[in-house]
Amino acid sequence: MSVLSRRRVTAALLSLPFARPWHPSLAADVMHLLVGYAAGGGADHIARIVADGLTGDGAPTIVDNRPGAAGQIAMQEAARADATRETLLLGTVGSVSIAPLLPGASDAMVASLHPLAIVASTPHVLLMAGDGTRSRAEDRRAALAFQLDEARRRPGEIAYASLGVHSSAHLVAEQMCREAGVTMSHVPYPGSARALIDLQGGHVALLFSTLQASLPLMRQGRVRALAVTGRTRSPLAPSVPTFAESGMQSMWQDAWYGLLAAPTVSSARRATLELRLARLLKTSSLRQRLSQDGAEPLGLTGAGAVTYLTQQRDVWRKTIAAVSGRLV
Repeated sequence: MSVLSRRRVTAALLSLPFARPWHPSLAADVMHLLVGYAAGGGADHIARIVADGLTGDGAPTIVDNRPGAAGQIAMQEAARADATRETLLLGTVGSVSIAPLLPGASDAMVASLHPLAIVASTPHVLLMAGDGTRSRAEDRRAALAFQLDEARRRPGEIAYASLGVHSSAHLVAEQMCREAGVTMSHVPYPGSARALIDLQGGHVALLFSTLQASLPLMRQGRVRALAVTGRTRSPLAPSVPTFAESGMQSMWQDAWYGLLAAPTVSSARRATLELRLARLLKTSSLRQRLSQDGAEPLGLTGAGAVTYLTQQRDVWRKTIAAVSGRLV
């Protein structure tokens, strides 16, 4: 093709109604959704489902992973976001509900962010490596009892992995140890993806994770769930008993995922996003994707989201108080 022909083709394309030459100002049209955990993990999956939904609804959104410090790195970046880039944060129970309550912590960063929606929740689950076979509920309870008996017989020698120091999984694990009267060693990971790989490879014997991050591997028989938190069994894993069925009545804390806006997002823009999310999170297609991924859709926006976060802070304040002497 000659130079003249290429110029004519280019001119024709630019004349189409959807064609716009790129300009730096167009970057403001794209929202950046910060995720405080590595790609491939549970939080990342939720973020990408929501980002796909927003993009399909006319609000182009890209996911930026900023793993580390149990989600605090992403939160710091959101709290200090530049006004030239529209920034959202995938808030999690660890970064929003737990971190501000820890000794010496401040809630200034959380207070500077604006809740838009609570997308979904998921129980915590205690896992061991799977052998590809299905397990009955009584077999899972027996396996949990065996692990706890071993921990009593060998204090501090049995180790469990979690999704990071002071993560919700860490706190729930120590709550289990407290209720069962055992002591285990803690092996923290920066996220669920690597921890699940090491569990399957036999590098760790036990892992506290979330059902949402673990369900695909559970369905494949590659990891085996011993118990889930919650007052009742999860409809997404009905054969997995609750900890309460083994006598541990305080093991009911869930993890959650939500969207928060950076301080630089205008009130008018936040109102628009809330309306968009309220509509989007009710759609059957998005709810189905969340359920298939192991999350239980909530779809709370506005005052409902704020109330939920207030209740979660109270839940985790009590949990932290109960296990504070075990956190090292």
